[in-house]
Amino acid sequence: MLEKRLNSYVPNALRVLRTIILIVVVMVVLNAWGAFDLAAWYASEGGANLVGNLASVAVILIVALAVWLGLASLIEHKLNPETGYGEPSARAKTLLGLFRNALAIAMVTITGMIVLSEIGINIGPLIAGAGVLGLAIGFGAQKLVQDVITGVFIQVENAMNTGDVVTVGGVTGTAERLSIRSVGIRDLSGTYHIVPFSSVDTVSNYMREYGNHVGEYGIGYNESIDEAIEQLKLAFEDLKASEEHGKKLLDDLTVAGVTALADSSVNIRVVIKTTPGDQWGVGRAYNRLVKLRFDEAGIEIPFPHTTLYFGETKNGKTPPANVRVLESTAKEKKVEEAPIARDDTQQSVQQTNEPDHLKPDHDDVDET
Repeated sequence: MLEKRLNSYVPNALRVLRTIILIVVVMVVLNAWGAFDLAAWYASEGGANLVGNLASVAVILIVALAVWLGLASLIEHKLNPETGYGEPSARAKTLLGLFRNALAIAMVTITGMIVLSEIGINIGPLIAGAGVLGLAIGFGAQKLVQDVITGVFIQVENAMNTGDVVTVGGVTGTAERLSIRSVGIRDLSGTYHIVPFSSVDTVSNYMREYGNHVGEYGIGYNESIDEAIEQLKLAFEDLKASEEHGKKLLDDLTVAGVTALADSSVNIRVVIKTTPGDQWGVGRAYNRLVKLRFDEAGIEIPFPHTTLYFGETKNGKTPPANVRVLESTAKEKKVEEAPIARDDTQQSVQQTNEPDHLKPDHDDVDET
């Protein structure tokens, strides 16, 4: 890592060195031509101070660059999974990335102040002015200050790391980028959200230690609850035998029991404990297996349907349905009636001799 980083600075270092050599050559040539007295200029106070300051600035920059190279290379070494320490954790990636950015800002600021002081500029007023400016910015950008402070505490408490599935500021998705001021979240539809920490009051992290698939399965009122629970357990055994999802299960199936006697179903709740982040995939696979098991056992899963009830007469007879046919509708549809086969034992059309079963007359048909 250090060698790679040093090689990236070699072209710039050679460019600076060539510039210095060019300046020295020009001064020597001018001195040889008599246009510039190099010895007298160097012996003067201004020349000596300039050369001394340039040398001091060069030493400061070299030391600062060496410190930055060492620390940055150490951070890269920690983050690189090929260095022998394995893949770093999400928390290590987040904190080391933030530390590298903060280190770069601190090194530039401190080095700049030292260089200004070395070339004779009084940095006291600059520091005082920076303090006043920072105070003014703090009052004028309170949201920014709140973002930074909240971000620091979120990182200290390890509330979330890059790669975690979280709900932050009403947005649910994968945290792709964490800075000191905001978090970048990619939701399920692929939309990228930037949520400032000042708008975050609650962090819901779905990737801590374990996850749960909580499923509720409805059966018909005419089905056996115990048999349905047995089928749910068999579906879980099928899930455990799966090569794809069996290794993601952390505990046996928990049957919470009947949670509701709903309008059209009896709801049974189960809980499956999984490795963090796998609760959704395991839940989808389990739903499929439950459907297959219920179908095999003939257990009804209720679905919306409509039953027409015409009531009963006092004698327990079902009254005839009063069907009104619109002549215009019948003409538009041009329905062709097929002959109806009759059977003496089983007739398709029910006949009745009851006096209340009247044959529709002309008044029962709307004319248009």
